[in-house]
Parts: sequence; structure tokens; C-alpha cells
Amino acid sequence: MDPIEVMDHIDDVRPYFQPVFNTEEYRVIGYEVLARMKVDGRDVSLAPFFLDPEIPSEYKWEVDQKIHDLAVKEMLSWGSDEKLFFNLDLQTLLDLDCVEELMEAFQRYEKKGLSPERVVFEFRVAGFEDQSDVTHMFLYMKATGFRISIDDIKLDDTNLDHFSKLEPTYLKIDLSDLRSGKDPNMYRDILNALALFSRKIGATLHFTGIQEKYQLLNAWKYGGRYLQGFYLKMPMPERVEPLDVKPVLQSHIHSFIVARQGKLSKQIAFMKEIEQKLKKKGLPKQHDQLLRELTGIMDNISFRMYISDDLGNQVSANWMKTTTNSWIADESARGKNWSWRTYFLDHIMQMKYRNVGMLSDKYRDIKTNEFIRTYSYPLDEEYYLFIDIDPSYLFEHDWLH
Repeated sequence: MDPIEVMDHIDDVRPYFQPVFNTEEYRVIGYEVLARMKVDGRDVSLAPFFLDPEIPSEYKWEVDQKIHDLAVKEMLSWGSDEKLFFNLDLQTLLDLDCVEELMEAFQRYEKKGLSPERVVFEFRVAGFEDQSDVTHMFLYMKATGFRISIDDIKLDDTNLDHFSKLEPTYLKIDLSDLRSGKDPNMYRDILNALALFSRKIGATLHFTGIQEKYQLLNAWKYGGRYLQGFYLKMPMPERVEPLDVKPVLQSHIHSFIVARQGKLSKQIAFMKEIEQKLKKKGLPKQHDQLLRELTGIMDNISFRMYISDDLGNQVSANWMKTTTNSWIADESARGKNWSWRTYFLDHIMQMKYRNVGMLSDKYRDIKTNEFIRTYSYPLDEEYYLFIDIDPSYLFEHDWLH
């Protein structure tokens, strides 16, 4: 986009507003402010203008100020209390040293009725290579009452080190790369890590780039509190009714809940079935004798079984299913300690005091590199049985995914 043309027609620049929905009430809680310019009778996005590193920061800042003024004026005319999400170019603020000018402008907006708590400043991940100045800037903005969002977190280039010390209010994750035709396992670990990371630092997950139902499902599944994308609502020059999309959004999320409950119900029935089979064996017995007897019962479910004590020490051989579907005892793992696994002792203690079996999350097995799940069961207060579920069994039963 020709920057001179933009500057010559700056009076044709206007804000568009893309609604941001929450998953608690299915309502609009705010709007991302997007810059548009009228060209040949239609409104064209100015994103290429702001993303072009060759365009002078002075030009970008002038357009930013214009958009801020118009957006706040429009918002105040609505008489509502939604948030406004403003995209800020970090390099522009640093090049021009205009943070104070930005703060003064929003102090004027506050006097007109836009409180800092309703303002979210969004910064793209790409600008965080040098954090020294950024950290100070963020602390200053947050101390003044504004909210901070780290924006444009991609699923294929996420580096938590870039912003682990910045303690943002929101993490904005772009789901546009996650489509129904792609392998979900490619992104599962990244989404899990981001969900865990956001809880650790007290940040709200804000998913954007939602363009189809599959992306909406994953946004809900991985803890998205805020949702945004063309699938829900296109950017518009005016406000929308806060509950405009509620019937559709609520219906979708209700279907996700029902489907998830169905899977969990089948998983619980699966665990109860295994538990009943184990109890019929009259547990406990000598460890390897017990595992030998269980191979017949678990033949179509498991590919590996073993027993450990409550300290994580393996007290049995690994009973392994071979390629010919016979079972062998592999002594190489006897005596190894598994307490280094992050989940291991937590599961042991839960089984010890609740006296129930547990089903792990799906994870990639170290030896086979295939996705598996593990059912663990307390034989008594000291010894615990571990049944690794065969990947083929998982594949055939989608409710275990």
C-alpha cells in the first residue's frame, strides 16, 4: 500500500470494530479496533500499511492517533461499557519515544468517559526480541490501569521465552493455521502448553482467527475465555447487539459440552470395566504372576503392563505384547524409578487416598513414539498397577482421544 496515498487521504481513514465474545455469557465484551480506508468506494484494510517495516514510524503513528480518536468518539456515543482492543506497533512507540504522548491521549479519553480498565493495548509477538524497554513500558501501562495483550501468537512459532516475564493480561492466539483438514496432534501440545502457561501467569486466553467450527471447538477445548473471528462476526463500522450471536454460539458450545460429556462417560465406563476385571482376579498376588494372568484379560486393550511401588520404583518386569500378539517379560525395566515423570507421584497419591483407578491424558510414548494412554490402579497402599493402552485400541475408540 502506497504510504503517501494513505497520508494524502488520511481523512478517509476510519475505524472498524470486530466483536470479541466471551464463553461465559456468549456476549460481546469488547471490540478490536481495525483501521480501514475508503478506496474507490469501498473500505480497505490498512493492515499492510502497519505491517510494512519500510513505512516511516511517523506515518503509522499519525494514522494510529486518527483511528484512536475516531474509535473512542464512536464508542462513547454508544453509551456502553465494552472494552476496546487497540493494536499498537511496538517499534513505532520505541522509535518515536511516544509512550507518554499515548498515555496523555488516553487520559483525555478517560475524562470523557473511557476508563483505563476498558482499554486493551495489543502488541504483536514479533517485537519482543529485546525486552528491556518493553518490560518497563508494560509495567507503566499496567500501573496506570490499562490492560496488555500479547497478540499474533502463532501455533507454529510460539516461544514462551519472548514474553514469560511480561505478565500480560491476555494472550491472543491465532487459530487461522488450525483447520479441520490438518492433523490436530501437530498443535495439541502447543495449545496445552499455552493453556498451562496462561494459568501460571494469570493471563486470559483470547483466541482469534476463528473461521470455522473446528477452530471454535479447539478454542473452547483449550480454555479460551475470549473468542474472535469471521466465523462469529465480521469487522463492522458500527456496534452490534451484545447478544446478537448468543443463540448460535451457545448452541455450538452446548454441542461441545454434550460431546465431551459423552466421551467422559464412556471413559468412566471403560475404567469401571477394567476395575471389575481386576477385582475378579482376587488381587493382589505375586507381581509377575499377576501380570502373567492379566495378559489374557487385557490382550485386546494393552500392549504393556508393569507394577511399581508408591515411591516410583518398578517392582515387576515389563510385560510386553509382541508383534505376534504373544506376551513376554522384559526384565530391563525392573528396578527403574519413574518419579521423575511430572504426573507420576500426583497420580500415586490420588490413587492412594481415593482408592480408585486413573486414566492418564493422551501422551507420546518414549519408546514407541506413538500416542497412548495409561490406566493405573492401586493394588494396595504400597503397589500400583500400570496398564498402557495399545495405540490401535485408542485409534479404534475415538472416545479415548
